[in-house]
Amino acid sequence: MKETGKTSGAAGSGEFDPESRASPQSAEGRERHETGRLLQFLDWVVPLVLAFTLLTAVATFIFGEARTIMAALILFGYGVMLVIGRRMVRSGDREGAISIICFGLLGAAVAMSFVYPDWIPVLVITPLLAVAVALPYVTGRFLRRLILVTWVVSVVMVAVSRLTFRPSELPGWFMDVFTISAVAAAMATVLLLLWQFSSRLNETLRQTQAAEERYALAERGVNDGLWDWDLVSDRIYYSPRWKAMVGAASEEVGASPEEWFSRVHPADGKPLEREIELHLSGESRHLEVEYRLRDGDGFYRWMLCRGLAVRNGSGRAVRMAGSQTDITRRKEAEEKLRHDALHDSLTGLPNREMFLSQLGEILLESRRLREAGREAERPGFAVLFVDLDNFKAINDSLGHEMGDKLLVSVAERLRSSLRPRDLVARLGGDEFTILIHTRNAGEAEFVARRLLGDLKHPFNVEGYELFTTATVGLVLDNGEYEKPEEPLRDADTAMYRAKEQGRSGVGVFESTMHSRAVALFRLETELRRAMEREEFVVFYQPIVSLKSGRIVGFEALVRWEHPERGLVSPTEFIPVAEDSGLVVNIEFFVMREACYQISLWQREFPDHKPLSVNVNLSRNQLARPDLIEETRRLLREASLSPSSLRLEITESVLMQNPDLAAITLARLRDMGIQLHIDDFGTGYSSLSALHSFPVDSLKVDRSFISRMSPGDESEIVQTIVTLSHNLGLDVVAEGIETPEQLARLRSMGCDFGQGYLFAKPLERSAARDLLASDARW
Repeated sequence: MKETGKTSGAAGSGEFDPESRASPQSAEGRERHETGRLLQFLDWVVPLVLAFTLLTAVATFIFGEARTIMAALILFGYGVMLVIGRRMVRSGDREGAISIICFGLLGAAVAMSFVYPDWIPVLVITPLLAVAVALPYVTGRFLRRLILVTWVVSVVMVAVSRLTFRPSELPGWFMDVFTISAVAAAMATVLLLLWQFSSRLNETLRQTQAAEERYALAERGVNDGLWDWDLVSDRIYYSPRWKAMVGAASEEVGASPEEWFSRVHPADGKPLEREIELHLSGESRHLEVEYRLRDGDGFYRWMLCRGLAVRNGSGRAVRMAGSQTDITRRKEAEEKLRHDALHDSLTGLPNREMFLSQLGEILLESRRLREAGREAERPGFAVLFVDLDNFKAINDSLGHEMGDKLLVSVAERLRSSLRPRDLVARLGGDEFTILIHTRNAGEAEFVARRLLGDLKHPFNVEGYELFTTATVGLVLDNGEYEKPEEPLRDADTAMYRAKEQGRSGVGVFESTMHSRAVALFRLETELRRAMEREEFVVFYQPIVSLKSGRIVGFEALVRWEHPERGLVSPTEFIPVAEDSGLVVNIEFFVMREACYQISLWQREFPDHKPLSVNVNLSRNQLARPDLIEETRRLLREASLSPSSLRLEITESVLMQNPDLAAITLARLRDMGIQLHIDDFGTGYSSLSALHSFPVDSLKVDRSFISRMSPGDESEIVQTIVTLSHNLGLDVVAEGIETPEQLARLRSMGCDFGQGYLFAKPLERSAARDLLASDARW
């Protein structure tokens, strides 16, 4: 019942029902209805024509007039044509049937005018029947031709009646009955014609109403505002939705173009008018333009306007209609995408792309002025490359979330320390770049050092007081840069040179730095190729027990067998390998080769015990989370006991991140691996500090051994040996080159020694021969 009530209400309200008025089923139904109506007409007219045929034939026998038999034959022929037309309608060829019926009727009328010219008033009206029959079923060219032929037929029949008029020989009463019947039929034809016109008019009105209702439904269903501009009267129709877009009631908006253009943003008014003029003049196929339109609250919203002009016969635009779509959300989304593409998502600072874009614009302007001979007007600039010094330690100890918050605080401090026209950007990680508008090198360096001072102040992050420093590389415009990447590259190079000389400083780029950077880049490329081609080899330097004088192990040292330069010293390529991250792969290669080789020698010389191998461990390798598992795997593959492996770590590496180092070393010690502190005495640690690490031995740096003399370095070495023994640590002396040094170290109680006095680093075969000789010192 509720559904019924709702349907009745909808029908009573006069709302548009698309199912009943615009569906394909209703159009198909109208087609079937018109075909059925035509068949009904033929069902009525065929018997009528045949009846008149019979009546004429009877008159022929009764009155004996020859003309009646001709009339009967004409009527009979037309009746046959009607029967054929009826069959064509049933087979679906309705237009063909109409042609036969209408033109057959016209032919019959002409023929009858020759037989009975005195019947001309009736016969002239008869052709109208053809139009009345065809009107509901055909349109366009066929109907126009039919009306023209009807007019010609009527003229022909009038002319025939004047030229061939003969009085009828039939009785008057018969002619009266026949005439009255014909007049009645003619009048019926006129009435049929009027009814057909009425039917066609109603159909046209119905279709017009349906189209208007579809338009109204579409207007309510879309979110677009519609407009229709009469260019002749200069009045515009604005749809209710258009008016709602500007926040106005229907009665508040008139029909003037000013209602539209007065609400357009001042910056968009001229472009909108220009696009309209281009379309009206025929220079653009359609109107499509974006602009901002003021709403009822005074805010501007983005609109997309589309329109099309209607032109008269001479091509002049007389009307233009279109739609207006609110695209504010799309514009906001596009703006956000543009912002995100050019800004760092964490700090909100411009990113690398935006920094390079603005720097590129300055270079273009500078080139333009230089080519124009206006060198003095060139905009000067300086690029600063800022890298935080200890950010990784904060990330590792406090977590990435805390590190991200520190980066946000650093970004805010950098931004607040610069002038509004200067640009600070984040490249990624803990690297920032700054673009300063200046031609003065002193001013640029002053800004760089001021930034360093600002960054030294503590940052309060989530209740923590964090300290960080930075290293800055600075490059000043030299007038020769072509691409924005070039000054950025040079500032980066200056920053790395400053880090080499000590952190928390400013490095100013010099031309020689670029050559060195290119050389380092070439060296890094060759290192990567060397890894692929297996150009690295392991040398072995013996470690001797100063008590027994026998070899107790070897230190594995890497050498690069360069195809062109020969053996390359590790002091030349290891720093580059550390900066590029390749050192980890190199060190794991050395560990794998050394473990395999010492395991092989242990099996070959089973009586030579102990026999171990020392391998260096860099800061990069110590920080790797897979160090323990990888070391365990290499020992297992080489069938080497962990107690035969000694890992050497410099004290500077330990002190970079003491907490992480202590945890990692403890896990290595638990595996049974012995740990040595390498180059002891060159860093800033103390014996008491090193005692907190799980180490087994100290290696005294060769610089102390080379300078040993009474009352000088020898007392330092003696102190190290004594305190180390008190802490339960063995001592290894590096760089022993003379018998005197060996004797002095033995007298001090030093446990082990290593140096050129025993042997230089040896190739594998030479080291094996030395081990086989069981040499003693």
